[in-house]
Amino acid sequence: MCATCRMQSHALRNTLDAILMNAARDLRSQADSVERALADRISCMEEVRQKLEIDLLTTLQRLADTEIQIDKLKVAIRNMDHAMKVVQTRLDNRNQRPRVENCRDQSQLLLIAEVKSIEEGLSAMNAQLRQEEEVKNELMNRRGELEKEIMMKRRTIAIDRDRCQLLRSHFPSATALSGY
Repeated sequence: MCATCRMQSHALRNTLDAILMNAARDLRSQADSVERALADRISCMEEVRQKLEIDLLTTLQRLADTEIQIDKLKVAIRNMDHAMKVVQTRLDNRNQRPRVENCRDQSQLLLIAEVKSIEEGLSAMNAQLRQEEEVKNELMNRRGELEKEIMMKRRTIAIDRDRCQLLRSHFPSATALSGY
């Protein structure tokens, strides 16, 4: 009876050792697959972050170009405003002429046409300026969104790499898990 109990105990111990080894191996293989998935996630996040940074650089370049265009438009509007003042002064001086000299002749009609064409040019430039400023505002909003996204991706990558992978690197081996 004692020998039978020992044999049964020995068989049970072998079975338990095999179960523990299989469980430890399964845990280790699962830990390895989780580490691979985490590494894949980190590399995917890095790619997304790089694409966002390229997008941000493109947006910044477009923003700089738009600001240059706005400055050029403002200079052109100032120059046209100066030309408008000159033409209006000349027209006003013609209107100040006494009696018979104050008539609608070809020169006055040309001055009136010039005032009208300058006003049309100014209104077109002002419309273009408003449009460029709207584009600038959209680009600035896009820039803020991209910077926020990049910051979140960097933070996510840092957490995954510095915290999660560091903790997972201390996960015990299959033999340590089985108690040997």
